[in-house]
Amino acid sequence: MKAQLAALTSSDEKLSQNVSSIWVVYDPSKISVWCSKTDCPLLERDITYDVIKEEEGEDGELESIIKHGVSEEDSEEYDGRIKRVSSPRVKHHDLGVLASFTSKKKATDYIEEYFRMNRETLSGKGGAELGLSEIKVLN
Repeated sequence: MKAQLAALTSSDEKLSQNVSSIWVVYDPSKISVWCSKTDCPLLERDITYDVIKEEEGEDGELESIIKHGVSEEDSEEYDGRIKRVSSPRVKHHDLGVLASFTSKKKATDYIEEYFRMNRETLSGKGGAELGLSEIKVLN
């Protein structure tokens, strides 16, 4: 979409006159969402724990051993544990945009190719729901 907007705002008058609209292909299920950092399943964050284990050393003093990246199941046996939440593993365009084009034909060709290339993964419930929108640019 950045390339199309650059063509519209270009100082080259021939290029900017040929483009009067942008055709955007988007997937409504891939629109970015905001949710709480620690409990949002949509962002597929990894959750690990840092745990502290106290052991008695050879000299009779207690030693603290810190383990990083322990799973939730393994961390339950420790008293002191700190939850660590990773950065999101899923990142989508803020508006769910997959691609943008300067003509409707190019956009529909992209949609046909997208479904042809992904037909095995899109069958059944939960298949892709792509939308096509025209953004008119007024000079």
